[in-house]
Amino acid sequence: MNPKLKHTFIFSLFLVGITIISCEKPPELPNTPSIAFESVRFARGTNGFDSLIVAVGFQDGNGDLGLLGSEDIPPYQPLNFPKNAQGEFILFGDPEAPSEFHVCDFVTNIEVTGDEILDTVYIEINQNSFNIEIDFFLKRDGAYEEFDWRREFGPFNCITFDGRYPPLNSEDFERPLAGSLSYSMISSGFLPLFGNDTLQLRIQIKDRALNISNTVESQDLIVGQ
Repeated sequence: MNPKLKHTFIFSLFLVGITIISCEKPPELPNTPSIAFESVRFARGTNGFDSLIVAVGFQDGNGDLGLLGSEDIPPYQPLNFPKNAQGEFILFGDPEAPSEFHVCDFVTNIEVTGDEILDTVYIEINQNSFNIEIDFFLKRDGAYEEFDWRREFGPFNCITFDGRYPPLNSEDFERPLAGSLSYSMISSGFLPLFGNDTLQLRIQIKDRALNISNTVESQDLIVGQ
């Protein structure tokens, strides 16, 4: 991978075809969401930013699906701050910290629970901050190998295409929900990175109670075609 490749990662979200189950006796569905792969397609943009758009069907028994972008209190906070056996924050250079600096593993000069830390602190990305996870896999010699966005571009940023879909239940009570969720990922790098490669996406969603759905896989996709 060329580390000098100028790359801008932007993701956005579109929801289409959301269907709420409503009848005299709604069907009984598990409270853990389930999904089924529907489609994935590549769309060229007019300003240098192209889109990968994936759609999944979903079902959930109590409808607790979706997070607001502003929700950042536990358990949805973006970062976790591990501590050592003495209950202290782990700093770069401590035995418990990774020996090499990586932008995904450390932050500097921050305030945590009211304490200002003027040092480089070890962090962990909180996956519970996201409710849709998109993993990218490249097909090499018949086998799939994960393309890790954070590790490939970590010296410059720590962004992936994991994200959030907003609340889907429009009522203030629990009810079964079913429908289709369409998630659009926008980037200037899809063609430079994957233009002639075979790509597969693997998708999961999560509800507010942190129940994780099954994982679904897309069909193989060659972006340049």
